[in-house]
Amino acid sequence: MLESNASVRKSAQEHSFRTPTELAVSESEVKRILVIGSCASQGIYHHAHRVLPKAEVEHILYNFPGVADSNLPRPASDYDFQFIYLPLRTVVPETMLANLSHESEEPFIAKFEEARSRLIQTLNGALQYTENSGLLTFISEFLSPQQSLIGRLLPRHDYRNPTFFVEQLNKVLHQIAGERANTHIVQTDAIASTFGKKFIQEDFVWPWSHASYANDWDSIHDTKRIAVPTKLSDLYPFNTQDFILAIWSEIDAMYRTIRQQDSVKLVIVDLDDTVWRGVVAEDGIHPYILEGWPLGIIETLNYLKQRGIILAIVSKNEEATITELWPNILGGRIALDDFAIRKINWRPKVENIQEILTYTNLLPKNVLFIDDNPVERQSVRAAFPTLRTLGEELYSIRRILLWAPELQVPYISKESARRTQMIQDQVKRESARSEMSRDDFLASLGVKVVVREITETSNGSFPRAFELINKSNQFNATGKRWSTEECSRAFANGWKFSTFEVQDNYSSYGLVGVAILNGPHLEQFVMSCRVVGLGVENAVLRFLYDHAGLKSGTIIETEANLIVRDLFQKCGFYHDGAKWVTDGDFPEVHTHVSIGAA
Repeated sequence: MLESNASVRKSAQEHSFRTPTELAVSESEVKRILVIGSCASQGIYHHAHRVLPKAEVEHILYNFPGVADSNLPRPASDYDFQFIYLPLRTVVPETMLANLSHESEEPFIAKFEEARSRLIQTLNGALQYTENSGLLTFISEFLSPQQSLIGRLLPRHDYRNPTFFVEQLNKVLHQIAGERANTHIVQTDAIASTFGKKFIQEDFVWPWSHASYANDWDSIHDTKRIAVPTKLSDLYPFNTQDFILAIWSEIDAMYRTIRQQDSVKLVIVDLDDTVWRGVVAEDGIHPYILEGWPLGIIETLNYLKQRGIILAIVSKNEEATITELWPNILGGRIALDDFAIRKINWRPKVENIQEILTYTNLLPKNVLFIDDNPVERQSVRAAFPTLRTLGEELYSIRRILLWAPELQVPYISKESARRTQMIQDQVKRESARSEMSRDDFLASLGVKVVVREITETSNGSFPRAFELINKSNQFNATGKRWSTEECSRAFANGWKFSTFEVQDNYSSYGLVGVAILNGPHLEQFVMSCRVVGLGVENAVLRFLYDHAGLKSGTIIETEANLIVRDLFQKCGFYHDGAKWVTDGDFPEVHTHVSIGAA
């Protein structure tokens, strides 16, 4: 019975192997999808609702550029995203390479350039349906052949080898997506490899440029033969269903990351039997303390830090002992200073976590706690019901941390790389705050603010501004989440993002705030909690009044934005109907802040 239950659980989760769901809290927000693609895409789009249950999917059959007679079913703005699944046989027809001599690679290189041009033409044709809309776009890779058709003893990385030929076409797709705003590649070929191409692909029956998943289409037309062939699905254990569902799971994961849905900003780890094997105070440093899963966890923490995820330690140990043993245990693989905050003591872990939340100004719902002890995990969940925990399934931790969309980011920014240092500087700043009056403390900081305008999504600072808008919960005047296409439309209508970068005598915070202006009206005001309490928001509003004609603003109450609800009132605004307005009567509470435009 136990094996049966495990088998059922494995089958139910198979398609989400690459996209772990353990950290997901809320359902997908996708409501409508547009699929543009070949005949193969017809068999894919029907299954979207099984991963995205609330989504309606509309499909446009597209096999050749310039000959499709379908119109867009509805305005592009009605869709959350489009998924483009191009036909490889249009890019590389069966006859393109058929008569080339294999004596030299040169003619195949020439044909690749032709295929590259056909690919660009085919992709541009598919994109014309939503041209100039800025619609979020996902493009599928092509399935590459499972083996080199020129022979396994011949050169692998050679254009005569169809596998390499298709891999290079996929490389072109990635390059094009990298040059286009709001466009991303779905790694369909990698997904097929994860599940095993022999369970998915039909390139041992059909020509390789068909590049599709296996089906029983042939058997319908071969029933009158002297010996009726066995159906393909009876000959081989195909698993195209999980493959198709995995494609939609991948797209859902990418969408959740782009929208920063249920994002984790801070990972807190225990040490004994969590970062290393055993209890170091009792077992000492033994030969297997890191070998195996601990090395995987340590490497994972390094990757999270580079993404901009804050790392912290909460461990019941003697801090002096851990500090002394750390270099010998970890051997330079990760430093204690890679953890922004360390709470290594014998206090209850709940108390330590509460202090970390205070230092970082983060909500429990944006925090993940990893501990091998079920009692500690339960205690933390009881104190912080929205805080997520891991530790029960040891061998799943690395996969979840690396692959779950909630711990991935759409961009790596300068601020991401410096986040650990900024938190450490913030701890020093809090220590200084406790030793002097508030006025003296603020005056000692030397706060400087630089304001810059963004008027198009191609601006180099847009990715960070976009990330900040969609990740900020507490200091977010309306709580609205934006899509890139919404930003593009707003810029086209004359809206501006006034971003501000902050530094003080302790740290350079980078870009930490965005004021979204529609003429004289402040539609949304978002700021990182790292600079809350420094008076930056007051100085920015006064600057926008003086230099951008600010007259009014909006605040919409959310469950998380308590600290920003009285922003306008503190800055001398008064309520007029549905908005806050100002006549320029600002209290002078920001004189310690130096502010100016770049």
